[in-house]
Amino acid sequence: MDQLKVASVCRMGAYSAWLAGFCYVLIVCCAFLSPPSIASYVASEQYFLDFKSYRPIFVGLKWLMLVANIAMVGVVCAFYQLRRRESHGLMSMMSALAIVGFGVGMYQSVQDLTVVPFLADQYAQASEMLRQVIIALGVANPAIYIVSMGLPGLWFIAVSIRAWSNPIIPRYLVVLGFMWGCGNMLTVIAHSLIIIPLIYLVAFGAVIMAPIWSIGEGLFLWKMSKKALSESGPELDQIH
Repeated sequence: MDQLKVASVCRMGAYSAWLAGFCYVLIVCCAFLSPPSIASYVASEQYFLDFKSYRPIFVGLKWLMLVANIAMVGVVCAFYQLRRRESHGLMSMMSALAIVGFGVGMYQSVQDLTVVPFLADQYAQASEMLRQVIIALGVANPAIYIVSMGLPGLWFIAVSIRAWSNPIIPRYLVVLGFMWGCGNMLTVIAHSLIIIPLIYLVAFGAVIMAPIWSIGEGLFLWKMSKKALSESGPELDQIH
């Protein structure tokens, strides 16, 4: 990869990291405002009662998640392009899985944006029998987080483990990436098993880590793009 291409990839990765981090901070803030019934994603009478007041935040959260997932695809593509030769096989596999995960996350966001408000409106004017049917069918499947969060989590962990041996990458970014991956796995467990305290605990960690990771990763990639334009140093195009 020539240096102009390296610079272009690094700039795209930097912009994507900054956008993703900004969205994730707002997502976590919205999550903290959600009552336990909403956070559980389990349909109930309380869920639809709480949804009336939480609806604008819910819609905003889902739009932010859609944008964040799109931005993270940019980060994954940048990391893949900047892979080291010996990591080609692993990065190809993990990048594909991550993009599948983020793609499912996009679908999940659009699905929630359109289905949940519609069900809430139907529930508000439905008979008691129909309300029980809506509750039985549910508003979402929390197990979808196994794909939408679990696969990107595996990618974060794998990339961080590979990056640990690379002296070019700051150690704090490697540690934050590994912690992000572990946080994704905890999120999967929390939503799949409906452990509300764990959901809030992971959100608390994310509100701290997300801005640090996104700013740090973005600055690192931005500096790499500047270096690629001004120098022709070896191995600039191979960092993961």
